[in-house]
Amino acid sequence: MIELDVDFLSKFIGRYSLGKENGNGSTHFLRIKIPGGVLKHKNLIEIAELADEFGRGYAEITTRQDIQLHWINPDEAIEIFERLYRMGFTTDLCGQAFRETCHGDVRNIVCCPLMGKTGPNFSQPAIEIDNFFSGKSEYITLPHKFKIALTACGNDCIKLHANDLSLFWMGGGFIPFFVGGGMGASLPGVRVAEPMGIKIPAERVFDFVKAVVDVHKKFSNIESKAKARFKFLVHEWGVERLRKKIEEITGTFPEISEEVKLGEMGIEHTHGIQKNGRYFFTLPVLGGVLDSDKLRQIADLSRRYGDGEIRLTPWQNVVLVDIDAEDLEALKDELKGNFNLKTPYRAVGCASDFCGRTVVHSKQVLKDITQNLPLNLSVAVSGCGNACSCHPLADIGLVGRVKRQKQVYDIYVRGRLFKKDVVPNLITSCLKEGLYEVKA
Repeated sequence: MIELDVDFLSKFIGRYSLGKENGNGSTHFLRIKIPGGVLKHKNLIEIAELADEFGRGYAEITTRQDIQLHWINPDEAIEIFERLYRMGFTTDLCGQAFRETCHGDVRNIVCCPLMGKTGPNFSQPAIEIDNFFSGKSEYITLPHKFKIALTACGNDCIKLHANDLSLFWMGGGFIPFFVGGGMGASLPGVRVAEPMGIKIPAERVFDFVKAVVDVHKKFSNIESKAKARFKFLVHEWGVERLRKKIEEITGTFPEISEEVKLGEMGIEHTHGIQKNGRYFFTLPVLGGVLDSDKLRQIADLSRRYGDGEIRLTPWQNVVLVDIDAEDLEALKDELKGNFNLKTPYRAVGCASDFCGRTVVHSKQVLKDITQNLPLNLSVAVSGCGNACSCHPLADIGLVGRVKRQKQVYDIYVRGRLFKKDVVPNLITSCLKEGLYEVKA
């Protein structure tokens, strides 16, 4: 007879899952949600222990500020979930294994990595939103996943235009927002999120976010997975109709006339001064690839040189905060032993080593091409048209496809697909023969 402790298992329902994959010998992965990308050194040490015990000591920072482990044995899932539960973390529900719709959840809430240090702090709204949607049965069966981002950063560190819903903090405590973004191949294809021309008072932000997700849940397409993303609904309805539907739920919002002025997309400052007079330092991590020893070193240095807090970034990097000015050079010297501080700060690659959709792996491609590119360029490599790395938004974007049973990559330059004869020599000089292909 099989006995189940229902009360014990109930705390995991709708809040924890393993993802399916088929590459590099891994059949399941674990994507740990880090709301806002903020965690303490002790949590990072515990994640390093999970990586050692269950994931061959390997870890990746994702473009949504998660930490992803691979080679997870499903028989050990409950033990891992219990450890995460005690730590206070949940996971993405990872519905990509299902061919049908209605396996979507609200993904990790992405925030400016420097929130609260150089600008307003969004950690509490991010945690509140994440806690509300996690584990509720009515919000783990969305037509498709839903991505939310919060920022006040004019450098667009969170890629405002790539999310289903992006909120931008402005003076007076209001948040103008952008809706309907998505860089993947699902219909209607690459779509840049649009501003709606209204402001949301700080005290109404949660109700507004819930209303947008409710509209997605009720009205997005549930017949076709290719049409199930929120961007397809916004494309069909238009911004004005969407706004009217939201305001039917929430009441009206004041209109705005000022524009959100953004700098270059995704600038990652290497270091700088905080509001409290102390400093932050960004550690570049090419493709977000780390191991358990590096996780422990980052945790240790964050405690010895700061207050033990770590920030993960959408460019798969790590930010150490609250460092005294006189300690910056000593911190760098310690990091140099295990990290290449000359790695480009804006270089991302998806987890195609594991997903099984590609022959040549994105993180290796990223390493190959960034050796010859200037550090001030942004580079994004997606193994397939799902655009996990948001390649259409980068200065140099590569997206994989299979041609005649061979892996090739199409190259985008600032969002445009170029013919080979007009791609700058800067790019063509670092292409391997037969590996990358550029088409009209």
